[in-house]
Amino acid sequence: MEDRLPRKLSAILYADVADYSRLTALDEDDTHRSLTSSLDLFAEQVQAYRGRVGHYAGDAVLADFSNATDALACACYIQRIQNQKNVGLAEGRQLKFRVGINLGEVIDDRGEVFGDGVNIAARLEALAAPGGVCVSDAVRMAVGNRLKVRFEDLGDREMKNIAAPVRVWQVYDSAWGPEEGESCVLRAEVRAFGILMGKSKRGIREALDSARTIITEEIEARGGVVLDIPSDTVMARFNDVRACVRCAVKVRHAVGQANALIAADERVHYRYGIDVGKLTVGKSGPVGLVVDHAAALCAAASPNEIRLSAAVCARLPDEVEFSLSAVTNDVYTIDRSNEDRAEPGSLPPQLASLDLPLPDKPSIALLPFEFVGDDPEGVALAEGLRIDIQNALVKLTGLFLIAAGAANALRGTAGAVAGPSLGVRYVLEGSVRRSGNRIRVNVQLTDTSDDVVIWSEQYDRNLGDEFALQDEITERVITALDVRLASGEQARIWRKCLTDPKARELFYRGISEFFQMSAESMAKARRNFERVAELAPNSPLGATWVAMSIWFQATRGWTDNAVQARQQAGEWAEKAIVFEDADGQAHTILGNVRLLQRRYDDALEIARTAVAVRPGCTNANGFLANVLLHCGEPVDAIAHIKNAIRISPVYPPWFLEILAASCREAGQIGDAISVAQEVVRLAPQNVQGRVILASSLVRAGWAAEAKRIGAEILALDETFSAGRYGEQQVFRDEAVIKRLVADLNEAGLPT
Repeated sequence: MEDRLPRKLSAILYADVADYSRLTALDEDDTHRSLTSSLDLFAEQVQAYRGRVGHYAGDAVLADFSNATDALACACYIQRIQNQKNVGLAEGRQLKFRVGINLGEVIDDRGEVFGDGVNIAARLEALAAPGGVCVSDAVRMAVGNRLKVRFEDLGDREMKNIAAPVRVWQVYDSAWGPEEGESCVLRAEVRAFGILMGKSKRGIREALDSARTIITEEIEARGGVVLDIPSDTVMARFNDVRACVRCAVKVRHAVGQANALIAADERVHYRYGIDVGKLTVGKSGPVGLVVDHAAALCAAASPNEIRLSAAVCARLPDEVEFSLSAVTNDVYTIDRSNEDRAEPGSLPPQLASLDLPLPDKPSIALLPFEFVGDDPEGVALAEGLRIDIQNALVKLTGLFLIAAGAANALRGTAGAVAGPSLGVRYVLEGSVRRSGNRIRVNVQLTDTSDDVVIWSEQYDRNLGDEFALQDEITERVITALDVRLASGEQARIWRKCLTDPKARELFYRGISEFFQMSAESMAKARRNFERVAELAPNSPLGATWVAMSIWFQATRGWTDNAVQARQQAGEWAEKAIVFEDADGQAHTILGNVRLLQRRYDDALEIARTAVAVRPGCTNANGFLANVLLHCGEPVDAIAHIKNAIRISPVYPPWFLEILAASCREAGQIGDAISVAQEVVRLAPQNVQGRVILASSLVRAGWAAEAKRIGAEILALDETFSAGRYGEQQVFRDEAVIKRLVADLNEAGLPT
């Protein structure tokens, strides 16, 4: 029996550059660079379509596939991308490939293919128009109607060294692209530690510019056109849906790889929205329903998530290299690959893709203490003890302490996970057990950098010794972390006790109810603190926490008369701040009450006192930032609100509202837009965040986008009036209010 070389049935793709010699003569270096880029594109896409590049010969490529459908789909995609890369180049300098595809039996020898099947593919390539594809009848029959292409019959053709004529078909690609006059729009909105909490403006800008370069270069490499818009938002249009989606996937991975190589405070993340439709680009920016829909998809996405409309999915081929999951009937998301895994979904949305570097001083989070047993009063005792320790440590300038509310958001999370998630090295955990008049408290301090318990202790005490116990635990934490006390801090962190047993019980119960943060629990907390004030009139604790409770009732909409409630909060705060051992919390409330009363100098003095007493307090810094913003000091406001956000990384949306407005008034418009967009992500029904966003967009010159946001404001509040909004503002400088109203009018909002 005669030995035969191994043979197989393959779809052979042969491609060559049209007029390569002429292009080389015009500019050899530039042509070679373009060729290298295009050959890289071939290699990447052949692999993506399950093919194999067998041979390069100068400007020619030979590849084989197991089936004709993959070969033709790959050729069409490559030609579309290559043709889009030629947009804007002079006709005589465009690099265009001719592609021929044949299906037949070939010899497979040492990774290369030979035979008539290969020769026919090469002859077909010579018949193709520059930028086009020709296929044999065998390919035409094998593909059938699987792809969205049109075949034009060129008839039978004689081919050199081929025994029989070959029927040839010219391919016209209509696959997966937008309809006539439509574009596929990619929108990416940025989120980064630097914008929310970073201190070095230059470092933040460099990180943002570097990340933007990654995404814009990838867009252009895949045939997209970056649209000229302000801020760090990126928008691009594509003539090919698949190219747009693949670009988003590649960008997400590339940005992730870049982040892995740089410090946490330099990392940048995007969220993505993709839709297809008619797009118009005018002087005021890109407009059209496709822009609105892409923006809505983007706003609803989590950082590092890609969301697609159903229209985009309908234009994708059945077989793609990524998997889709339905969010709703009209919205899909692209799943993350194994090497680019999504983050655990159990963390609060504020912590998603939030890279938190460790502070430059000892850092700690006090996780909620666990009560062992079923006694509701014991639960309140455990919570109150933890908050007591928190309120002592927050007065130390040499310690970085995570806010109690942020720590509460990770209740039940292991310390080894909670610490890094909140951006601190140490966590204090504890449990409380009560039996009759005795309590047993177990506490441990863990270094989460290596998950080692560096100190643990068990305390057995009588009820009534809680304040002394709080002092002991506080002192042990300070010693274990080697916190250096500034002048006067030693005396300031210890305070007088509540000697009345009933007052202590009510105080701890009120603390537990306060941090539940609901209308009902806050009303209960307020009543308990009012009783504390009655039973312990010589202590600032009752009056302080009554003021806090009423203020939150007013700001959260949990009272019928917010104006009257704020006035009452101020009155209680005035009672608290006169005590020598006032802990500064009442100052935070009173400073903002004075702001509302337009007593600006008093507001500044009182709010600054709060931070002096409580340098590590998120509310003290946040409330001072609000006063600074409205008193005409936005740069200082930015510093304090960023500090507040870092202390409480599970931050409330109103922190971001202060930051966005401060950035706007400081002329940092790009950051104002990015922060306001984050408000909308976290609180989709939020009007104030959109007001700040609309005014910032107007100042950036992006009028079309500002009007889109203005329409959203009216959809949420049809009675909204720019003039009435201005009347409610308490900016010290009337010119600020006038400009704000003018911005909102320009955004399409009625006076």
